[in-house]
Amino acid sequence: MPQPSIFYACGRVGVLRKNALHMVQLERLMATHTYEEARRTLADIGFISGESTDYQAAADARVKNACELLEKVTPQPELTRCFQFRYDIHNLKVLLKSRFLAQKPQFLSACGTIPVEALRHAVTERRYTQLPPILAEALAKLEKDLARSFDPMLIDTELDKAMYRMIFERVEKFGSPVALKYFVAKVDLQNYIMLLRVKAMGKDAAFFEKLYLSGGSVSLKDFQRSFDDQDRLSKLLKGYGSKVVQTAALCAADSAKLPLMEKTADDYLYDLFHKTEAQSLERLIAYLLSAQREATDVRLVMAAKLNGFKQEDLMERVRELDG
Repeated sequence: MPQPSIFYACGRVGVLRKNALHMVQLERLMATHTYEEARRTLADIGFISGESTDYQAAADARVKNACELLEKVTPQPELTRCFQFRYDIHNLKVLLKSRFLAQKPQFLSACGTIPVEALRHAVTERRYTQLPPILAEALAKLEKDLARSFDPMLIDTELDKAMYRMIFERVEKFGSPVALKYFVAKVDLQNYIMLLRVKAMGKDAAFFEKLYLSGGSVSLKDFQRSFDDQDRLSKLLKGYGSKVVQTAALCAADSAKLPLMEKTADDYLYDLFHKTEAQSLERLIAYLLSAQREATDVRLVMAAKLNGFKQEDLMERVRELDG
């Protein structure tokens, strides 16, 4: 049986990292000219089997395997699960929207902390008492609001807010300076991206206020004061380094560059864990984040090959990998 030891856990992860997708392999994949050539390359580098064409399933499996391993070996599950809550929230969003639209839910993830069937029953029966209290409270309120009017954006917003309340409650309780810095930064960067999307939609600061996520270092008032000032807006992120600020300024001037902002934000967040000590809880989390990046990159490249995206557009989206 696995032991609750950080040395044992990091040893397991270290062995598995040898099978990770590396930057050289990603560059080889991006250099292909057609979808079929890209699929063959995925098989050559071992991401999919030779008989399979389902890169989506392979990407999902890579993240699922990382989540399962982390759950088995982590000495602090209450903390590491914070990095899997996103899948629980994704599943709840899909299940709620599908119920209201009378559609069969699709693309549910097995990577969360709560079994999919448990979430399915909770949403179907509108009974959430078995879920974490913060989540149960948010869902109960959502049901009342949605009974008056179905609003998909409200579902997304309220569940994201509940997710971060759960995360910060646990991170502050179980302690990890790097994890706390990660989620504070993630909220700030997500709020910034969301603000630019609001502006691109032609909406105002009052609309952004409804979407604003708490927990970051940049206050709602600071975002509102800078809403129409591009220079001031990007400088709100000065604590995250010149690369983030420069990209933020570029995207404030051109909303078409938002995918580049998402990539830059993700790169910054990953580096917080990637550069930590080899024998640490943070390196376990880095293993999961790395698997997520690999899956994201494969999906981006294959979608680009399938739909004929320009190489420069792809380069603005793919995340850097190790090696």
